[in-house]
Amino acid sequence: MSEEITKNEEKKCNCQVFNAISVIALLLSIAALTMSVLMYSGTIQAAGAQNGPVKISTQYDKGKSLEKALATKKPVIVFFYTDWCGFCQRFIKTYAKVAKDPKIKKNFAIAYVNCEKEENHKIMEEYGVQGFPTVFVIDKEGKKTQLENSTFFNEDSKEVITQNALALIGIGEPAAPAAPQAEAEAPQAEAVNPEAEAAQ
Repeated sequence: MSEEITKNEEKKCNCQVFNAISVIALLLSIAALTMSVLMYSGTIQAAGAQNGPVKISTQYDKGKSLEKALATKKPVIVFFYTDWCGFCQRFIKTYAKVAKDPKIKKNFAIAYVNCEKEENHKIMEEYGVQGFPTVFVIDKEGKKTQLENSTFFNEDSKEVITQNALALIGIGEPAAPAAPQAEAEAPQAEAVNPEAEAAQ
């Protein structure tokens, strides 16, 4: 009988341990889910994260339209973007550095085209913009050349873009092609968002 009582106590103890572990696992799951929701909603930020997404249209664009740039009679570098595009969010800091480069400032007018605006849809069609980010160089004769977006996310992107843009207007040689990134790392342009267009 005492052996039977010991087995029952052992089973009861095992059940209590299992229940305690289950409760702890449940609490940890709830805590992790809560943290995920808070981080996703922007209530808290991950270490080193920006203070939310960059709004390119107000933080960088500032009315630097393609029309104004073309009126300068200088070659133009134009950035086609949307505020919802994650790759545009990543690329804007590089583009801003390109725009501030002394050689670029001397030889080019800088333009931004917010492709979310309905009035810019004709420009997108004219340039054949299919995804974002897209950058074109327009020389003095009006020849439009799209820069290869596979060069937008490398360590030397600012230098490569600057060198290639200058080469397109006859200043220097194009940059040597960089070693291709691994397939998982090499972002491609984001396709036009049909849901965003339908909402407009």
